[in-house]
Amino acid sequence: MSNYYNRNAARLFEKYRSLDPEELHARWLQHLPRKPGMALDVGAGSGRDAGWLAQKGWEVIAVEPAQALLELGKKATGSSAVIWIDDRLPELANLQTYRKKFSLILVSGVLMHLSGPERIVAMQTLAGFMAEKSILVITLRQGPDSDERNFYQVSADEIVQFTGKKDLSVEVGNSVPDDLGRDDVVWQTIVVKNSDTGTTSLP
Repeated sequence: MSNYYNRNAARLFEKYRSLDPEELHARWLQHLPRKPGMALDVGAGSGRDAGWLAQKGWEVIAVEPAQALLELGKKATGSSAVIWIDDRLPELANLQTYRKKFSLILVSGVLMHLSGPERIVAMQTLAGFMAEKSILVITLRQGPDSDERNFYQVSADEIVQFTGKKDLSVEVGNSVPDDLGRDDVVWQTIVVKNSDTGTTSLP
């Protein structure tokens, strides 16, 4: 899968950065912990979200498996407090060596790349990186892809069932249209909470 992102890195970089993260993530921002801390952006791509979080005062680790995208993202966030790591789900093996816990973990448009068994491992991995009073934000893409990629369809129920087995709470948002205007694509935001973050409900 990384081959596709490496071959098309320049085009995807421009496409991803054409979206305003403040608007794109407006549906879950009320859950953002009041005090910035350590943040993890998994599948960081162009660095759009990692740079945005850094500007808000977060210390960000950005994980990206496609080397060409990683280099573009690293250059774009060069003046921000962002550490880039070549790594991938489900294990995030390289990140494990940092021994960090995160108050915010963002996994935007990533899980559809993983098979069912891989997603089980990925959720275990992500939960293990959650600090006390932290949130894990997952955005799920639903719909076909027209670009050379075969996506798995991931249900929000799958995330809900996982959290039910852990000491975690979950709030599932409604499906919304694609911000890039693709008629056959919708997105759903899921916020997983570890303990009480003192925030309001997801609309």
